[in-house]
Amino acid sequence: MIPTKVFMAFAAVFVVVTLSLLLAVNDQRAAIGVPISKTEAVRPNFMDSFMGSAWAAEQVTDNTLFVSGSATASASPDKVTIQFSVVTDDASAQVSQQENADKTAAVRSSLMAKGMEASDIETTGYGLSHIREYDYETRAYTDRGFRTTHSMKIELADISRAGEMIDAAVSGGANSVTSVYFGLSDDKMNDLTLHALEAAGGNAKEKSESMAKGLGVTVTRLMSASEGYTTYPAPSYRSYEMGVAEDAAGGVTPTEVTPGDITVTATVSAVYEIS
Repeated sequence: MIPTKVFMAFAAVFVVVTLSLLLAVNDQRAAIGVPISKTEAVRPNFMDSFMGSAWAAEQVTDNTLFVSGSATASASPDKVTIQFSVVTDDASAQVSQQENADKTAAVRSSLMAKGMEASDIETTGYGLSHIREYDYETRAYTDRGFRTTHSMKIELADISRAGEMIDAAVSGGANSVTSVYFGLSDDKMNDLTLHALEAAGGNAKEKSESMAKGLGVTVTRLMSASEGYTTYPAPSYRSYEMGVAEDAAGGVTPTEVTPGDITVTATVSAVYEIS
């Protein structure tokens, strides 16, 4: 890569040569009486402007300090999203669909009995497909009937009821719980992100001051800064197949789901002028 000073020197020579040629052409045209328009005229202060910009660019490159600060902030989740499905298989597509519809209605009733509103039980997917198995010996597919899948989700503000709602869905007929996802409301996530960014900015400033002290220079001003952040949610997964577990006494064991904290890691990249 060509050093900045060498590049600027070449650029200055190029401009000087170009200006000399343009001035020579203009003088020749003026001598023979050819008018020169304003757009063709060479402004006398152009050279000064160029050299000033070149000097400023060189100063920015030579007298700046680049730093990056980071910080994390954590908070307990205040909402939970549960995703589950009703899956039914049968040799007949119609029977598979009807059985699925009956079980889905039972799941909705079970959840509503626990206080869920019908509008809060959202369908996220529905499909009917062939069940085909591949036989490696015969190298052919065997038709095993049809599968209907109705996927749903619910969202709770009271995360302590997550296990209770999972059990209600399964007892109603859901035979696949695909995920339990803990998160933050928009307001709480915004507050957490701002807190992390503030701390990251402070970390970047501390780094710049420490670096300047070690280099024997002084930080004079902040020239630019940019942000970035990542969120580490605390998802929890639990799969069910055809019912809930039973304890040794034959009773149903309630599902317990314990969430973890949500963590936001913020990064602030800054450019400081030094002297």
